[in-house]
Amino acid sequence: MNRFTILKTSWGIAIFYEIKEHINLEKDLIDIHKITPQVFLNMNNKIIDDVSFKYLKAGIESILPYIKNLPINFTVEKLEYNICDYQPEGMYYMFRKWFFENHNMETPPINVYYDKELNKYIFPDLANI
Repeated sequence: MNRFTILKTSWGIAIFYEIKEHINLEKDLIDIHKITPQVFLNMNNKIIDDVSFKYLKAGIESILPYIKNLPINFTVEKLEYNICDYQPEGMYYMFRKWFFENHNMETPPINVYYDKELNKYIFPDLANI
């Protein structure tokens, strides 16, 4: 299983995942979400909260310029995290990390810092999501 982590203090964010990319769309999929008319996400019956889904969808939307073949379906095969080591924003960067690594591209840096007063990681680039 792949892992996305951010660790800037003694506390971090960790998400374990497996994602598959399929060219074309299988019409009989039941847990399918339309991102654009030709880009789909299959959560494969993985339950995540609405805020986490919003960040995951935004992560997919952020890589749209890099998609070469359409239609395309991204399937979340596995998704695990401990709520103590999690922030929803991690879904955005988890998907980007997977996509860029899967396509042998350099993963863009993550703009993040830890705010001790708020006791959470701040992602300035995601302020408008």
